[in-house]
Amino acid sequence: MNRKSRVVTAFRPHSEGLSKLFGSLESDIMALVWQQEEASARDIFEALRDQGQRISYGAVKTVLDRLVQKHVLQRSMENNQYLYSAPLSREEYTTSAVREIITSLVDSFGAPVYAQFLDQIQDSDPEQLRQLSELINAAELKQREIP
Repeated sequence: MNRKSRVVTAFRPHSEGLSKLFGSLESDIMALVWQQEEASARDIFEALRDQGQRISYGAVKTVLDRLVQKHVLQRSMENNQYLYSAPLSREEYTTSAVREIITSLVDSFGAPVYAQFLDQIQDSDPEQLRQLSELINAAELKQREIP
């Protein structure tokens, strides 16, 4: 998956964790695939059942197929069964999703996004404000080096 491809198909700002980027079953499945690195539909179904979810095997297969169509998962055939894996690690996916969301917000709203971002940092932790200042200074130095 290249950096220009879209990774975010939905954004739910009021949800928690991965459910901000996926439906609840999708987020549970993605967490399992990232944890196991590669899994069959049966592996995922059994892990969800072990977590107490009441869901059909067919529903798990449908969601896995949907995640493959969204290019969030890839599938390969091994020993006469599909194995599912994520082309991006959880960290890589999250970084790409955050980049895509922020780029979209900045492109659409500009200055208010920067102002709100700064307000959030000021309200949360003075150390984060210092770190942001250092990042801005480093970016300005780097930009001056470019002819």
